[in-house]
Amino acid sequence: MAEYKAIYKCCLCGEEFEDFTTREELAQAINMALAVCGNTNHVKCARNLYKNTMHYCKDGSFGFADFKGFKKVSE
Repeated sequence: MAEYKAIYKCCLCGEEFEDFTTREELAQAINMALAVCGNTNHVKCARNLYKNTMHYCKDGSFGFADFKGFKKVSE
């Protein structure tokens, strides 16, 4: 079964980071919920994801990160 990781990218430092790993069906549902609602409050998953989140940059700054999508990481 394929697994997908939620990828965010910081607007300040440009770092990409992962936040959540799930299976394909749930990744599709989460992706749609984020596109339509901006959050996953109505999707049954282990935790809520948002279109944007805070990022702690390596230099001590606080960045604003955007959800980029789900990256397939295994079959």
